[in-house]
Amino acid sequence: MFKKICAALLAFGTIMLCGCQNQSKTENPSGKLKIVTTIFPAYDFAKNVFGDTAEVTMLLKPGMESHSFDPSAKDVVKIDECDLFIYNGGESDEWVENILKSTENVKSLKMVDAVEVLGEEHTDGMTAEEHDEHEHDEEEYDEHVWTSPKNAALITASIRDKAKEISPENSSVYEKNAENYIAKIEDLDKRFAELLAGEKRYFVFGDRFPLLYFFKEYGLNYYAAFPGCASETEPSAQTISFLSKKLKETDAVKTVFYIELSNHKLADNLASESNLPTAEFHTCHNITSSDFEAGETYISLMERNYQTLKTALGK
Repeated sequence: MFKKICAALLAFGTIMLCGCQNQSKTENPSGKLKIVTTIFPAYDFAKNVFGDTAEVTMLLKPGMESHSFDPSAKDVVKIDECDLFIYNGGESDEWVENILKSTENVKSLKMVDAVEVLGEEHTDGMTAEEHDEHEHDEEEYDEHVWTSPKNAALITASIRDKAKEISPENSSVYEKNAENYIAKIEDLDKRFAELLAGEKRYFVFGDRFPLLYFFKEYGLNYYAAFPGCASETEPSAQTISFLSKKLKETDAVKTVFYIELSNHKLADNLASESNLPTAEFHTCHNITSSDFEAGETYISLMERNYQTLKTALGK
């Protein structure tokens, strides 16, 4: 985290030296608003709310690991010159807070402010994280708030309200766009609720687990190798043994899950040992370049998850 903060401050210093910090925003030749987002969920929600009235960009490159992102000088310039900056909030975005303190007149929206956050969970069997001796002992909250469709709808509504604030002449457009996209999210939520109603089996993730909000929303049980923001990549022997035993129990969903953009090595090993299939559960944190170019959305990615769960549950 210290590295990220230093990178952000260095980038901002570059701006100052280059004389890029102006009193007024740089005009956009297209006449459209400039919206800058950090990660894919913010990008997708904003794109669907603003529609043709804005150019929406994402700082995190498709395919990049989100937790290791370091802002460049160009990134900070984009933030300084945009009409609205949307970021998630949380420990991974501490670099953002430092930039916002240093820039002038940047309108911003933090997604975690639109929802009720949950404390990060450490379930039985998870590999323990190594903490720096100087880290404080305050409870950390799980940052992956968008994984719950209900939260996704609330965040979209929050972006709609901010859009109306910065461009009131387009209020009716934003109302309609948000209404249409929220309706799609709510339909997805209803289908997930019907599919997962009364499900008592537990899911096993041979990977990190950034899906706390989704699982709490639908009352699901799980075991995983690491919590959502873990930096560890090698599970302990105890974790491997624990998850292997859990997969053999009758209460386990007979599929080993992993998340997008991971090497899913542990999931593959657990599946091979247990003679079970593997399946990707897409957290929508970031997407591959091919998915990005194909125009995949939060809705389409969560639809993939719906079909994955339907198959894994035998429904």
